[in-house]
Parts: sequence; structure tokens; C-alpha cells
Amino acid sequence: MSVSEQKILNFRVSGQAPVDAVPALYSNFLAVSQVGTDVQFEFIFLDLNLVAGVLKQLKEVENPSIPELQGKTVSKLVMPAANFVQLREHFENLFRTLEGVVPKATIEEKNDRASNLR
Repeated sequence: MSVSEQKILNFRVSGQAPVDAVPALYSNFLAVSQVGTDVQFEFIFLDLNLVAGVLKQLKEVENPSIPELQGKTVSKLVMPAANFVQLREHFENLFRTLEGVVPKATIEEKNDRASNLR
């Protein structure tokens, strides 16, 4: 598939309630959201075989709807927004450092895949 023919595929991913979730060994998906005056990070394990199956099905449909996938919540972190904004300088320094380590082409490629603006 050429670059001009690539489609943007969106997924809605939700985790489990913390009391129902069985701990997974690691997470491969991070949801970040604002909840009132708090910031919430939810680390979710999403079965990549399930994602591959959904992608295969979506390729066969002309106008696919956005699929909703259920993952296993590994961890959920909620912090007050006032504390979160104090991390801004630290995150900016961290991103600057990582951009110097990770090849620029890789960063731009991942940004293109994550963007809905095409």
C-alpha cells in the first residue's frame, strides 16, 4: 500500500474496573485523560492478536465503524492537575533527551501513524 493509500484506523480501547482486573505482566497501551481537576493515566494490556484480527476485518469493509476493544487494566494512576502541571519542565526535558537518542525518522513515522489529521 503506498503512502497516499494509507488509511487512518481509530480504536476505542477501554480497560476493566480496577477491582475486576487481573494483573497482566505489562501494558502496551496508555490512556491519558482529564477527569475534572485530575489527570488520569490508565495502563492497559491489549491483546495484539485481537488487534491484528480486527485490522484484517477492517480492510475488507468499505466504510468501517470505529471498533471498541476491551483490554485488561494493569494500573490506573490519578493525580491532581495542580501536581501534574508541575511536571511540565521535567517532561519537556525528558522529551528533548529522548529526541536526541531516538532517530528522528522513527519519531516522525510514529507521529504520522498516531495523527488523525490527514
